[in-house]
Amino acid sequence: MTFIVEDGTGLDDANAYITEAFADSYFADRGVTAWAGSSTLKEQAIVRATDYVDTRYGTSFRGIPLVSTQALAFPRDDLLDAQGNEIEGIPEKFKKAIAEYALRALSAALLPDPSVSDTGMRLKMKKEVVGPIEEQTEFFGGGAIYIFKPYPAADKLLQEYLLGAGGSIRA
Repeated sequence: MTFIVEDGTGLDDANAYITEAFADSYFADRGVTAWAGSSTLKEQAIVRATDYVDTRYGTSFRGIPLVSTQALAFPRDDLLDAQGNEIEGIPEKFKKAIAEYALRALSAALLPDPSVSDTGMRLKMKKEVVGPIEEQTEFFGGGAIYIFKPYPAADKLLQEYLLGAGGSIRA
């Protein structure tokens, strides 16, 4: 794997928003010891976190991509902070969110395949008893296929960059 960190210019081959050193420093400052492992494992977690953010939020970010050929959703043009100042490059809160997602990506899939029945309904619970035979299946209300799992520490950091999340939008 080639680990290429977006430098704020809209690289066409970037696959990460933060460096391992950024995440190391971020978690060290907070006393988070779960951010551990080889450089390769940490870089892979950062790439998975980057993929997750672009997959989940990519079309919901305010502003427009800085250049048409960039590989990732950020950097953005016409992206303003709450005070109306233009944000350039990759915002600090955005980087912190990527670190938070990467921490979770070390130990679990951020976008796991949902548990569904053969009909595609999202399962809440399935119980089978072998003797005497008994089977019980319970679906989540409405049977929706998938809802994104919340990651509040990270999700909240991204909120100000999303459409409809407040802040200023320049016409």
